[in-house]
Amino acid sequence: MIRFTESGIEIGGVEKPLYSGSIHYWRVQREDWNKILEEILGMGFEIIETYIPWSVHEYKEGKYDFGEIDRNKDLDGFLSLCEEKGLSVIVRPGPHINAEMTLFGYPEWILHDEAIQAKNPWGTTVVYPYVTKQFPIPSYASEKLYEKTEQYFNKLTPILRKHTKENGCIVAIQADNETCNFFRDKPYIMDYSIASIKMYHQMLHEKYETIENLNYIYNTKYLVFDSVNAPSGFKGEIKEDLPYYFDWAEYKEYQILYALKRMIAIVQRMELEVPIFHNCAYQNYTPISVQRDEELEGLSVAGIDAYPEPKDSSMLRERIRYMAGSSRLPFVPEFGSGSWFDRNCLLTAEEEEYGYLYSIMNGLKAISFYMLVERDRWTGCPITNDGRIREDYYCMFQNMLKMLKDTKAYQYKRTPRILILKNYDMGRFKAIYSIMDTNMLSSNCFITGPEIPAELFIPDTDLQLYMDQDTTSYASEKWVKEVAAALDRHYYEYNYSDEYLSEERREEYDVIFAASYEFMDEEEQKRLVHFAEHSGKQLILGPHIPYLNRNFKECNILKKAIELDVDHKFTVLKDADLMDFDALGIQKEYTYENSDVEISVHWQSTGRNHLLFIANLSNQSQNIQLHYTAKRSFTNIWRGQGCEKSNSFEIKITPFTVSIWRVEMEKEPYDKQ
Repeated sequence: MIRFTESGIEIGGVEKPLYSGSIHYWRVQREDWNKILEEILGMGFEIIETYIPWSVHEYKEGKYDFGEIDRNKDLDGFLSLCEEKGLSVIVRPGPHINAEMTLFGYPEWILHDEAIQAKNPWGTTVVYPYVTKQFPIPSYASEKLYEKTEQYFNKLTPILRKHTKENGCIVAIQADNETCNFFRDKPYIMDYSIASIKMYHQMLHEKYETIENLNYIYNTKYLVFDSVNAPSGFKGEIKEDLPYYFDWAEYKEYQILYALKRMIAIVQRMELEVPIFHNCAYQNYTPISVQRDEELEGLSVAGIDAYPEPKDSSMLRERIRYMAGSSRLPFVPEFGSGSWFDRNCLLTAEEEEYGYLYSIMNGLKAISFYMLVERDRWTGCPITNDGRIREDYYCMFQNMLKMLKDTKAYQYKRTPRILILKNYDMGRFKAIYSIMDTNMLSSNCFITGPEIPAELFIPDTDLQLYMDQDTTSYASEKWVKEVAAALDRHYYEYNYSDEYLSEERREEYDVIFAASYEFMDEEEQKRLVHFAEHSGKQLILGPHIPYLNRNFKECNILKKAIELDVDHKFTVLKDADLMDFDALGIQKEYTYENSDVEISVHWQSTGRNHLLFIANLSNQSQNIQLHYTAKRSFTNIWRGQGCEKSNSFEIKITPFTVSIWRVEMEKEPYDKQ
């Protein structure tokens, strides 16, 4: 049996760390496979992953090549060689794979089929303006897309089944890839195809059950669901108009969940008996939700990819802590190793190491490095596509993996007592509040088209509701940023999540900072009140107290709870700088003062011994003095110099470096009560 755990992957009853890396077998000459796999083993990898591209293997409609014509396409031969080498394999058959391929892995005749294409509000095919070649975007509502996908997967099934038996190498399979409408995740670009509008009406029917219920919320007089027109831009005049637009944002989420559900079902019918996972591209906001993905039957884990810029701490801190607070297994299925051809940025081995270890420091448990082996449209990897090594990258991976395995770092757990809950609905609000999408020609978040000012698309309507002004992304909220910055200044560790986090997971924390505005879902208000009612818990809301529900009807659940609060379980915080953080009563294992340094404590499952991570976020060497109560001993295991003094430890750390120490306690430092 194979399954994902909260720390890695269990194979045959043995839990292992999930440290993997990418190789694309069809992009490498077959005579080099052996040499390249040996070099991968030499770095310390036990697991690799590969895409299985549809367009490569079905080279003409109905014509397949799995090595019979082109030896490099011999998937069975590649998997057999992995088995000989003792390498486990994660397979990613798509159908969407991206991989910097011209059509992102789809056969051309699939994308050119009118019945499969997504449409914009004017009924025109939505085109993805990729650098190498523009192509039509497929619709997640197209039944024909799933039928054709399953035909291809049926061709893969005998090969993959052969390698999932007792001695097989396949340990996991991915359902689709970065399912987010090809980065066109704003609400009014797509999908207005006939099949999609039918699905939109289906969602409305499922949500409201009767047209009378919808009319009550919308203040309309529709006779049937099919008569509701999909919005192509915001034209509301009062806040009571908002439910109609919110439902369109929710439909975009519904469509993506539907697509994943269909892909999971196709994979399950292959009967491979290995866990299924998914990778979100970069979003932790509408229309994507890690928590809702993981609620889908058959999906074990949903991770989020990460391609940091050099010395990028802020993005990694937020993304990894969000996954640590939200996912069953904090997993980056694609963590940049090397770079794509049109990025104009290549990280050094030292910069990559910093990003990897800083992410592990912030709670990352599983990681797949994309790529380990260079190929067309990708460079800067530890191994070239003919089997030579790039020594600086190669040695970095070799040394880092050895250290992580020797210390069994994946078995230690970071346990912050503070959670920041982002407001998913504010992201929806910002998404829908536009007269149309601001940049119809933008390729994705990495390659932009003409820069059209977003201000030109802001509606004139004053809804008399607070609108968060942070436009960095739909998930970026001014209040949340201010709270996080204040916690950082006071050296507290914390995680992120949002309203879709279960009540059980919330109870792991002592303090929740919840972003709240004039409106909030009624059930979420109840969940927050329920959390605060638990002994020893504190709820801090801001910048507003909600008085409306998500249908913009009066709802004062939180407001009444605050008014009746005599035990000071609730706090309303408009300005994070005014917060008395000492009043939180959260004990710190270490105290220190250095704003250029972060620390994180990762605990063993039992006892008080731990790993101490220290990160220098600056371009200057830093000296840091840690203070503590109980006696302990420090052993450096990665990049650090230090000396012990009475109840303190002085450490010197070089620029943009993560230092790791094993700490053994001699007695309990304090009574937690």
